[in-house]
Amino acid sequence: MFGRHPDGSETAAALDLVRFAIPRRTYTQSHIDYVIEIWAEVAARVGELRGYRITDEPPALRHLIARFEPLAG
Repeated sequence: MFGRHPDGSETAAALDLVRFAIPRRTYTQSHIDYVIEIWAEVAARVGELRGYRITDEPPALRHLIARFEPLAG
């Protein structure tokens, strides 16, 4: 999210972490159950899944508005 430097270079993060935030009083238990099911499916396929690279990004909020494409391989 904040790895881009003013000269255009990037520094990789020490850890690849994902933040999962849920607004209070917005989602029902069935919503949360669905998310748990999907995460279980993703975890089961972790060896098959590849990452993505940013193909287009705005000057601000790149982590929210960027466009991505799958990595080859």
